Amino acid sequence: MRYEQGRDTLLALVQTTKEFDGNEATTRLRLIDHMFKDVLSWSPEEIECEVHVEGDYLDYVLGNPNRLAVAEAKRTSRTFDVPAGVDTGLVDISTVRNYNPSNKEAVDQVLTYCQEAGIGIAMLCNGHQYLGFLGSRSDGRKPIDGKAVYYASLEDVYADFPQFWDYFSRDGMARGNLAGALQRRSMAHPPPPPLSTRIHDYPGYRIGSEMETDLRILGELFIQDIAREESISDEFLRECYCSSGALSQYAVVSKEILRSRYSVLSQQVNAESASTKKGPNPHIKEDLLASALIKRPIILLGDVGVGKSIFLKHLLRIDVTELLDRTAVIYVDFLKHSGLFDDVSSWIVSAVSGTLDYLAQVDMLERDFVRSVYNHEINSFKRGIYGSLESEDPQEFRRREIDMLDKHISNEYEHARRSLQFLQGSRSMNFVVVLDNVDQHSPAFQEQIFVVGQSLAETWPAAVFMSLRPDTFHKSRRSGALAAYQPRVFTVSPPRADHVILKRLKFARNQLVEFGRLPGFPEGLTLDSSSLLVYIDVLLTAFESNEDLIGLVDNLSSGNTRTALDFVSKFVGSGYVQTRRILQVHEEGHKYVIPLHEFLRAILYGDQKYYDPARSSVSNLFTISRNDAKEHFLLPILLSTTERIGERESAGFVELVNIYKELQGIGYSGDQIDFHLLRAQDRDLVEVTEHGDSGRLVRITAAGGYLHKVLAPKFAYLDAIVVDTPIVNPAIRSEIRDVHDIHDRADRAQQFVEYLTDSWPFGADDVAYSWDCFCSDWARELDRVRHGADRAYDRKIANGTSGSASDRASRR
Repeated sequence: MRYEQGRDTLLALVQTTKEFDGNEATTRLRLIDHMFKDVLSWSPEEIECEVHVEGDYLDYVLGNPNRLAVAEAKRTSRTFDVPAGVDTGLVDISTVRNYNPSNKEAVDQVLTYCQEAGIGIAMLCNGHQYLGFLGSRSDGRKPIDGKAVYYASLEDVYADFPQFWDYFSRDGMARGNLAGALQRRSMAHPPPPPLSTRIHDYPGYRIGSEMETDLRILGELFIQDIAREESISDEFLRECYCSSGALSQYAVVSKEILRSRYSVLSQQVNAESASTKKGPNPHIKEDLLASALIKRPIILLGDVGVGKSIFLKHLLRIDVTELLDRTAVIYVDFLKHSGLFDDVSSWIVSAVSGTLDYLAQVDMLERDFVRSVYNHEINSFKRGIYGSLESEDPQEFRRREIDMLDKHISNEYEHARRSLQFLQGSRSMNFVVVLDNVDQHSPAFQEQIFVVGQSLAETWPAAVFMSLRPDTFHKSRRSGALAAYQPRVFTVSPPRADHVILKRLKFARNQLVEFGRLPGFPEGLTLDSSSLLVYIDVLLTAFESNEDLIGLVDNLSSGNTRTALDFVSKFVGSGYVQTRRILQVHEEGHKYVIPLHEFLRAILYGDQKYYDPARSSVSNLFTISRNDAKEHFLLPILLSTTERIGERESAGFVELVNIYKELQGIGYSGDQIDFHLLRAQDRDLVEVTEHGDSGRLVRITAAGGYLHKVLAPKFAYLDAIVVDTPIVNPAIRSEIRDVHDIHDRADRAQQFVEYLTDSWPFGADDVAYSWDCFCSDWARELDRVRHGADRAYDRKIANGTSGSASDRASRR
């Protein structure tokens, strides 16, 4: 539709502006504004006029947040003279530029704009003529040596409108059609293959010992899975639940960012915290009691993994149990649901049926129960046209009565509603329906489930709770299903990860001491209860006093409790953990202290022998998308820029367009920024939202801050990612090899850092990320690693266990 409207608008411009002449401002208003907004579908929010850059002004900058093009407007009477015979089409820029001084001035001016602002596409236009070319390149060629797309008149534009649209429309330019025509994708060379492509068994699999395999069951069965089971005990909820909202003292980002997790939400909807210092918000209890009257669902908003599910279970089974006398809680868990909307009704009906059978010993399809539910319909049937059959032909009457009842129960969803309605009236039962883990699915599915929840609240005799993600809620409030409703909204903030882990470990220890085994722990494993007790005590000590370890887990999980527990689960039984050494140290009467690098390797590698970014919990900070060495620093600069600007803004949010301006201004292309922004968003290094009036907003997360400030210069981290990072310099690339000895790995990491230092393109310029600080931290880290390796080697010599290269090889 936009294409057809643009074409029709262009035809009107062609017919009305043939004799038009005007100054630059008039040209822009009468012709070029119409062309960009009404013909090419650029929205006003995506067009900036008179943008100040380095002492001069660009007439137009197109694109938000990614600035895609610069357009310089000239008088309509000032044409771009071209040599005779050069018509509309693809031409050499030099042909246009060198034809006369006026052309040279115009081309050089817009090229300067592009290069100073870091914008890829340059345009010259006077309302009738349009010239588009690459204003900056990353393939080593000068822009003036490239090609340009030239349209000599509006008539030519109309005649070739499909191609003009593909080149200059908002959608076409966002897809890179013009850049593709001027500089084929092959010109933007892909990065060279990393070391991992030369390792024949990459990523490999690290086989753990029998003892480590048994311990993994501890991690998977207890630490992670127990909170997901519907059958978890009230004792577990009492002992292991942590109230939300506590701020970590180990956070490496501003406390204001943590404190204002849902600040944008609070500005746009009347949302309250679900928890207070004294327990659940009293208003949530009031809404629960009044839900049958207000007929609207209670929405719990929170990011994935913050603890919405366990908050609900603790609320309904512990906090307000005295208010829920004769109340059945129907828990509809969408965690294992297919995500297909067609079977949502049957999923809910199944939960209702199972709950009634378990709690009230009610079979919704049992004959007497069905007849009780539809007693009114049975009496009406008797008074109807078939009523006389009851005495005249009892068998036929029963058959027709059964057919009538069958029609009612065949509508399973309505039958479930009628069943609850009957039980409420006959047994004074109350009901709470919980639609949980809806946020594990797509935004569209979440919207659909909200409509279902609203319908349940309005038509079923039940209070309805449901959980959603904040970003889905905001989007739907503006233009989706939620726009028509005023739900009651409470926010759930994450508890401190270390507190959650400690409570679960203490619960496990108490169970082990009292019963001699853990609940659900299989019989016949290598580890006996005393060994498990030692292992749990080591973990307890670590999460009580090891501040570096606590900081790592708290920050890298970014408030996602599920992720924090997953880190511990990966550590327990990992092949990178010296399990036998832990037990041996205890037997010798000492306490084992978990080294940070040991825990870090467990979450970096998982089950793999080598670092694999697709499987690892930690992102590669220095990877690149093209053969451009300066791109190694794009992601750390993006993170540090977002954090630095965010510290001056409300709640840490920065307009995304300002991040693009900063990064394009130091030479990065929009495509490169897009690539790393998407990676950062996918790995929860930044949070991107569209709640702001000025467009998309971005702010750093605790994980993003920890990665670029703390983790980047760690040996364990660099030692892992070096196999995954493309090395642009061929001489260095050939020297980066697969090695295993700790001394060789330290040398390789140092060589990698030296390569990055040589690639740093900004010298002493003031950029947000300090490479000097990185190098200082790395120098101290390298000294520590080499000193530790030498001490370990000396101990082996003293014990007579060293003598060959293989003997010196250290565990990773």
